[in-house]
Amino acid sequence: MASARGAVAGVRASVEELVLVSSVAGVVEGRHVQPGEVLGAGQAAVTVARAQRPWARIYVGARLLPYVRAGQQVEGVLDGVPRVRFVGTVDHINTSAEFTPRVALTEEERADLVFGVKIVFGPDSTGLLKAGLPITVTIPVTPATAP
Repeated sequence: MASARGAVAGVRASVEELVLVSSVAGVVEGRHVQPGEVLGAGQAAVTVARAQRPWARIYVGARLLPYVRAGQQVEGVLDGVPRVRFVGTVDHINTSAEFTPRVALTEEERADLVFGVKIVFGPDSTGLLKAGLPITVTIPVTPATAP
């Protein structure tokens, strides 16, 4: 009887070690391994999307980039719901250009340089903001600072 109780305790301890617990509240967006697979230390098992803090990656041209700053308030509109406006904040601006050659020698090539900008939106009580949905973001530029 004592041996059986010890075996049950050992199984319970193993089961507790096999339960994944997220450090943030969210929705499982992707599973990287199948049930029963052995994970290495630090290996991701799932991707959890923080539904309370949706964000979007936008691209800003090099000519307009000087007028975008971290902490700036922006507005987003979903294509399918133009009446609902989502208030967001510029969270991060990439320091290097994307989608263009490393060296842009002509003025036309330099005009094509774009920089990734991360926009974080406030809590979405509507439930409309979902991963992968296209959103149009408007960044206000005051007349005094317009290019």
